[in-house]
Amino acid sequence: MYSISKYAFYGICLLILVLPVSRHWKLIFRGETATGEVQQYEGHLMDRRIGEDDMEMASTIAFESGGITYTTHGPWNFEYQPGRSVKVRFDPADPGNNCLLTFAGFYLDNYSILPLFLLTVWAAFYLSFNNYRKKKRSVRSSTLASSPYRPFGKAKGAKTKESKVPGSFPRISPKDLL
Repeated sequence: MYSISKYAFYGICLLILVLPVSRHWKLIFRGETATGEVQQYEGHLMDRRIGEDDMEMASTIAFESGGITYTTHGPWNFEYQPGRSVKVRFDPADPGNNCLLTFAGFYLDNYSILPLFLLTVWAAFYLSFNNYRKKKRSVRSSTLASSPYRPFGKAKGAKTKESKVPGSFPRISPKDLL
């Protein structure tokens, strides 16, 4: 029987929860950090499908890199306070490739549904299949073919009377059926 320790369970839960952050690992390890300032909460056109544009609301954030001011947006439908300072991690070769170093910046997007789904499936798997308990076998007899049943015709603790006629069978009484 297999058993997963609670430390392995929590470790895998942590790895699943870190998935949205791991999408930006190159920017986190190789990028540069700038302090951005939240400008305003405004609508942005998003090209969802070919020929379809949707208006989504997001906070506009301005940051500087090499003397040039760049703008990015925060998570959709999440409003930062105007004037708030936010850390922005960006690629020095392409400042348009950036991410916000905030909880909302990492976890409030459409990708966050995958870790929630994986976490739910992992917890259900762990709770369903990890409840193994070893049962101790009761030792009744040391013989290989022992039976837990009483021999036919003998009650517990009752002694049978031997028939005096050779070749006759013992009588069955109502006590023997109990």
